[in-house]
Amino acid sequence: MYQPETSFRTQGRTKKRRGGVTFLLRLLEIVPAAALLIAAFFILFPSSDGKGDGDTTPPPATDADVPADPGTEDTAAQTEEPTEPPYTDQYTPALLELAEKNPEAAGFVAAYAGATPANLKMDLTEELSPGQFPYFTQWDSRWGYNIYGSGLMGWTGCGPTVLSMVAVGLTGDGTLTPAFVADMAVRDGYCVEGNGTAWTLFSQGSKKLGLTPKELPLWEPTVRAELEAGRPVVCIVGPGHFTENGHYILLTKADGEGYHVLDPFRPSNCHAWSWDDFSGEIKNLWSFTVSE
Repeated sequence: MYQPETSFRTQGRTKKRRGGVTFLLRLLEIVPAAALLIAAFFILFPSSDGKGDGDTTPPPATDADVPADPGTEDTAAQTEEPTEPPYTDQYTPALLELAEKNPEAAGFVAAYAGATPANLKMDLTEELSPGQFPYFTQWDSRWGYNIYGSGLMGWTGCGPTVLSMVAVGLTGDGTLTPAFVADMAVRDGYCVEGNGTAWTLFSQGSKKLGLTPKELPLWEPTVRAELEAGRPVVCIVGPGHFTENGHYILLTKADGEGYHVLDPFRPSNCHAWSWDDFSGEIKNLWSFTVSE
């Protein structure tokens, strides 16, 4: 039977209406389930971006966060020397480099945050042994945190530390400490900003400590003769076994074992060396006696 064109249009609209109703019914079935899932998400995972009611509980305190109780003292904690420095922004690049290049100084670096300036009037007489030269490190906590030249004495103070060993050993005066000698070097112009200790601290400044210096040729028989006569020898050395740049070391004696070295930077270098092992690194050297 023939049907007008309008009938086909009406049938199409009816089918569309039925399809739309079906879609809405299905959507109504889905929406509540989705809403429940979304609500559960926000309950289980609350906002923590600081803009909502997120979890604002602070993290557990560490030893560094807990303030010291002024009424108690933990003597064990004070005497224990750390073996690894806490690398924080409190530590300068030079200090971190010191710990990296010389693990023997790690405890010194670790204690930097609580360091205090050295007492220039300290007396080390009780630590001396008659007939022997004392051994001091430039990073000893008693003076290593003092500013010397372009940094801390623990990094830049090999010169005054070596001269202190010579002065204390020869004169027996325990007040001529590395801190005392470094202070004199800065005050009297023997410490050169950016370059460390000038050679003139040994050739001239040593006289102010009651010493008589003597510049030596780089010739083994002469150096050995000075040491066998009881006269210590200070060497300025270049790159090699002891340093990458420049460094002062002390020779205290020569015997069948070799030349006995005191290195203020690295205790593990303090032993007998053969002349051939280090003589090629020496730039200059002086022997010392007590002034009359």
